[in-house]
Amino acid sequence: MKCGKNSDSTNWSNGEAIPYSHARQQPERTLPVSGARPVLLLNRSEVNSLLEWPSLLGATQQALIDLAGGDSLPSVASQLVVPGAALHLKSGALTSPPVISVKANLRPDSGSTSGAILVFDHEAQVLTTVMSSGDLTAMRTAAIAAVAARALVGPDRVSVALVGAGPVARKVAEALEYLEIPSEVRVWSRSRASADTLLESTGESDIDYRVFDGVDDAIRGAELIVSCTPARSPMIRSESLAPGAVILAMGADTAGKRELAAGVLESATIYADVREDALKVGESAYLVEGESSRVENIGNLFLSNPVERASGNRIVFDSVGSSAVDAAVVALVLAGAAEKGLGRTVDLD
Repeated sequence: MKCGKNSDSTNWSNGEAIPYSHARQQPERTLPVSGARPVLLLNRSEVNSLLEWPSLLGATQQALIDLAGGDSLPSVASQLVVPGAALHLKSGALTSPPVISVKANLRPDSGSTSGAILVFDHEAQVLTTVMSSGDLTAMRTAAIAAVAARALVGPDRVSVALVGAGPVARKVAEALEYLEIPSEVRVWSRSRASADTLLESTGESDIDYRVFDGVDDAIRGAELIVSCTPARSPMIRSESLAPGAVILAMGADTAGKRELAAGVLESATIYADVREDALKVGESAYLVEGESSRVENIGNLFLSNPVERASGNRIVFDSVGSSAVDAAVVALVLAGAAEKGLGRTVDLD
């Protein structure tokens, strides 16, 4: 099911920076008294009902701007590898509202994911909320991809290749359609069943979705390539890319993952959501020594004009996921839950 367009007069397809006023709107808060208090529980369906593209895209963009400007609080990311799975841990914080989010996602090698987010009020110094992270992670990642695509490809519709067809890829397709970016979507997945499921999820879309049997066939000629896989061996090769292609590499977010072959980064303009992390665990970690200066935070673009792509000028967006975006999205969910009276409280003490 797709989210409908918002009813305001914003032209979401003209290449302008996405309004982020939604990210700043918070209900009036009453500071709690010190000591323990009931904890709010939000399940997956409740969280999902509060994640709407207009506010989500705005909050994501503003978080990336703050991150590029050094206005975000420090964040922490790590993973614990266990037999057959990896536990991914990310924590981030906002000063206003005073939110700390701690996300724990267990990612089995089989591909499914389960997890939760603990939310603290760092002014009151208490745990306030426990919420499902199931759809929040996928939609946050899709929002990062969508705002990056809007800045990097400009106002015109483009041919899109989706490499991967899991939950993140499905949300990416939805977000790109919301911003009116694709003229067509070419889908490849190691699992043909997953690719077919993605096509079924598009419903009555007026965009032409097609499944390709080979990754090279899917990306050949595409102007925007979005890779959303847990690959540990490169699958996107330079010789299959169109001149001037924009590649959003969303999969390599921990050490050992890699979607782009060595030649893809050569002579490319490179942006990242979290530059310092991308140089450690993203595609940028595979740059040759001394080339880290080529990587720039994408948040710097959102306050300027969209990139003008010259013929033959390849652009790579290296995304490792941002705890600052997590915290901003969590704040949106908390505001929406308070407004609509969602969730139930439990006394953990």
